Amino acid sequence: MKHSHSVDKLAKLLAYILGRQPDEFGLLPNDSGYVKIKDLMKALGEEPGWRHVRLNQIREVIYTTRSPPVEMENNLIRAVDRSRLFPPEIPDTFPKLLYYPVRRRAYPVVLEKGLSSATSGYRIILAGEIALAQRLGRRIDPSPVILTVNSDSARKTGATVWRFGKQLFLSDCLPLGSFSGPPLPKNRPEPKKAEVPEPQGAPKTPGSFLLDLSIDPVSKERSKRGPRKHKNKWKRDRTRISRNKTKGWPDA
Repeated sequence: MKHSHSVDKLAKLLAYILGRQPDEFGLLPNDSGYVKIKDLMKALGEEPGWRHVRLNQIREVIYTTRSPPVEMENNLIRAVDRSRLFPPEIPDTFPKLLYYPVRRRAYPVVLEKGLSSATSGYRIILAGEIALAQRLGRRIDPSPVILTVNSDSARKTGATVWRFGKQLFLSDCLPLGSFSGPPLPKNRPEPKKAEVPEPQGAPKTPGSFLLDLSIDPVSKERSKRGPRKHKNKWKRDRTRISRNKTKGWPDA
C-alpha cells in the first residue's frame, strides 16, 4: 500500500471515530466535540490493523491532507465535521443490566459508598455489553472489576441515565443498592518476618569495628609463640655440650 493511501485510510477512520460513532470505540466527546488524544490512541491500539498508529501519523493527516478531517488543540482532538454526532438523550426504554469498570484499588470504596460524577466532574460511562466494559476497564487497570448495574434500581434511587449512541450509557451517580460486584478478598495478615539473630562479635556500627582494649596484642602474639627462652633451645644445648667437651667438663 502506498503511503498516501495509508494516510487517506487513517483520515477516514478518524473522521468516523470522532465525527460519527465515538460510542463504538468507548469514547465520549465533551460539549465541544473533543476527546483526549491519549484516549483516542488507546482506542486505536485496540483495533486490529491500527495498533501501529502513533501521534506523528495523526499529525501527518492534519498537515498533509488538503481538507483535514480532524483538528487538535493542546492534548485534545475532534472531528471538523460534527454534524452527524448525536447528543446524549433519555430513552423510553433501557437495558435491564449495564456494566461499569472500576480500578481494583478503588473497588472497596465504591462498594462502600457508591459513585457520584460530582467527585470527578465527568459523567459515569456505562457499557451496554460486558465485553465493551472490559475493554474500557483495561484502559485503566490490567484486571479491572466489572460492576453490574441494575438500570431500574439506579433510576429509582435517584440516578439519571442517558443513552449515548448505540453502545454507551451515561449516569450522574451509582447509588448503593443499584449495582453489585464480586466479594472483596479476605484480608490475610502479613506473615511476621523471622528475626535474624545478630552474629556474635558483629560491629554495632555498620562499616566500622571496635577494638578490644582488654587484650594486649603484643602479649597475645607472645603467647602464640611461647616464651622466648624456649626458642632455638636445641642450638643452645649443642653449643653448651661443645664447650664442655673443649674444656674437659663432664656433661651435665
